[in-house]
Amino acid sequence: MRQTVAALALFLIATLGSFAPTAVTPVQAAGATTPPKVVIVVGATHGTTATYRANADAVYAEAIKYTPNVVKVYSPSATWSKVKAAAVGASILVYFGHGNGWPSPYTYDPLYTTKDGFGLNYDVNGDGKLSDYELKYYGEPSVSTLDLAPNAVVLLGHLCYASGSSEPGNAAPSLSVARQRVDNYAAGFLKAGAKAVIAEGHGKPETYVRSLFTTHQSIVQLWRNQPNFHDHVSSFTSVRTPSATAYMDPDTSTGGYYRALVAQPGLTSDDVIGSTPTATDPASLTVPGKAATITAGAGIYPSATLTPGSGSDLAFVSVPADERFRLLAKSTTADGRTAVQVEGLDDASLAGWMDAADLAARDSTAPSIWSVDVGSGRVSPNGDGRNDTASLSARFSESVTWQLKIKAPGGTTVKSASGTADRLSVTWDALAGGLPVADGRYAWSISAVDGWLNGPTTKSGTFVVDTTAPSLTAVSPAADAVAWFSPNGDLSRESITWTGNVSQGGTILLRVLNAGGTVVRSTTITVSSGAVRLVWNGKDGAGKIVPDGTYEVRLTPRDAAGNNGTRVTRSVIVNTSLGQVETTKTLFYPQDADRLAPTTTLSFNLTRQAAVTWTIVDADGATVLTLLDGALTPAGTVTRVFDGKRPDGTFLPGGSYRSVVTLAGDGSPTISQYRTFKMMAFAISLSDTTPARGQSVTVSATSAESLSSTPRVYVYQPGKTTWSVAMSKVDTGKYRVRLTVKTGGGTGDIRFRVSAADVDGRSQSTSLTVRLH
Repeated sequence: MRQTVAALALFLIATLGSFAPTAVTPVQAAGATTPPKVVIVVGATHGTTATYRANADAVYAEAIKYTPNVVKVYSPSATWSKVKAAAVGASILVYFGHGNGWPSPYTYDPLYTTKDGFGLNYDVNGDGKLSDYELKYYGEPSVSTLDLAPNAVVLLGHLCYASGSSEPGNAAPSLSVARQRVDNYAAGFLKAGAKAVIAEGHGKPETYVRSLFTTHQSIVQLWRNQPNFHDHVSSFTSVRTPSATAYMDPDTSTGGYYRALVAQPGLTSDDVIGSTPTATDPASLTVPGKAATITAGAGIYPSATLTPGSGSDLAFVSVPADERFRLLAKSTTADGRTAVQVEGLDDASLAGWMDAADLAARDSTAPSIWSVDVGSGRVSPNGDGRNDTASLSARFSESVTWQLKIKAPGGTTVKSASGTADRLSVTWDALAGGLPVADGRYAWSISAVDGWLNGPTTKSGTFVVDTTAPSLTAVSPAADAVAWFSPNGDLSRESITWTGNVSQGGTILLRVLNAGGTVVRSTTITVSSGAVRLVWNGKDGAGKIVPDGTYEVRLTPRDAAGNNGTRVTRSVIVNTSLGQVETTKTLFYPQDADRLAPTTTLSFNLTRQAAVTWTIVDADGATVLTLLDGALTPAGTVTRVFDGKRPDGTFLPGGSYRSVVTLAGDGSPTISQYRTFKMMAFAISLSDTTPARGQSVTVSATSAESLSSTPRVYVYQPGKTTWSVAMSKVDTGKYRVRLTVKTGGGTGDIRFRVSAADVDGRSQSTSLTVRLH
């Protein structure tokens, strides 16, 4: 009988023609058409910005495993306008940068205009440039305007205040103050529509990203399940956002407020990511789609009229309950019934038309591949215990029959696996006949079909087989150089830096050993191929400055596949005996011999007795005055009042000078530190030291003395009559003007002279000459 029914296909085409199936929208997983958006922001954080960019790159590397929709906005390009535009539709917003919260030691602002938000790039000094060292705080009123996705989560990484903590060096907060800080910092983001704000002072945001994409749990559970969970949780109802609950997990039961969560109730990771299981039956028949009979003895008819045909080839077919079908098209009979064209899912010979009333809708949605994790994506099968095998794991939206294939660059399959489950986990040893396969890119592909034969859903990517070790070359300072630094907190030579070139991206293991061979510091630095810069700040693994002495620094490159390159070794001396080489005034003007700015006080500090040479040198490096010449000097602070005069009582010319202190002898290397100061009426700077004719230039000037008139800038341009413009005061003793160099004229030098009268009415000026282009 079933063979007879199989002949219906040709008959139906002949009698009905090409019947156009009715379009019925299938049920899709939430977010299937638009992958979740992850936005990663790094604000201007001075010397820490580079570290935060590396932290952010780690978050990016995790997020891109699960969604292609990952956006990076890093300093020095992280302006408010760019961050706000990037954040539109973000399901996960990650921010690394300065935190400026409340309560704090700073001025209270009831509007929180600069508090509880972002510290982003801003041209503070007006030179037309952005840097890691210039920022503006955009507080609660700003972040509350962000246009985030529904159910968004905000992750705040390493901020002061956001998790309840204080700034480093400040007093630890009470529980009450810490709670206020947590509550206030979350308020603006919750106003913007975020459903949870997570603040991690020390934790890694990438672990949250991984959990959001790969687990199905509440946000509170997710927060509790992080690797740095301390189990010291307390909670309270948010004051700023009464519908939300705040949670804190300090390092101890009495303090260390570096983990916090403020969340709306009931939020889950599925709500954030939009992960909806696909093994569900639609409410009504979906054409095309799947169905099962619910009426035992239901009939399959030869035509959409739902009437038995004549002749043995068009006989009526009876099928049992729960027979599975693929739905191909639908029509309406003369008496108003819905007829559905079917084909047996398990027996293709069952084909014809059925009454829709005899069918129930079944799962008609293809499975989703929720996530794929290939780790680093690199494998080095050389037996060194690092990345000798590659692992691939995946999660599906329902139980599926899956297939995995890995192919060599030429297309040959080198690994295949299959199974039935809602997740996949396969390990590849990258061996062929017991030997490593050739280096190169190997394509992997996953195919998944669910129990109702929906699909296949596919995903693909590559593994990189790499057995070539990286090299670290051209390391400077060289091995024979005497390298030293002085991490004593005076901001001079606080760290030691090595530069070089690495042949492959990956990491460099920096290990520091003392004279006894004990490792005092070990850290791993992420690098890209090309030029690298490696820094040690003189601290051991506990964050304390190491004792003075000679240390061996070992630099070992390791590529992303885990291959170690040849180690480079350097010797460095830590010497903190000299510090605080200072001047009370970086700008003074003794040459006019008046009462206003006649002297500065120079000083330095010794932690132990030493032979000291102390000189004043000019901008060319020539010694113009010797204050100490190899004098044995006891520990303590040494000061001298300097009036700008030579030993014969005449004034040194105006210009830039350095106070240079040098220690030598006692078996130690010669070490030297200096502090720069200027002796002139005005310290002048230009926004461009190579101006061109017709170009706009900002002229900035700092006055050494209090003035009775506003300074003017006189411009001496080749081939042009001298002209001048008035400057504007921007701060105490600071003035600025933006002017345009005139077009035409000749080539040569252009001179800018700043002139004004001091408070005693004496005229004074300083000139700056640069090349005109």
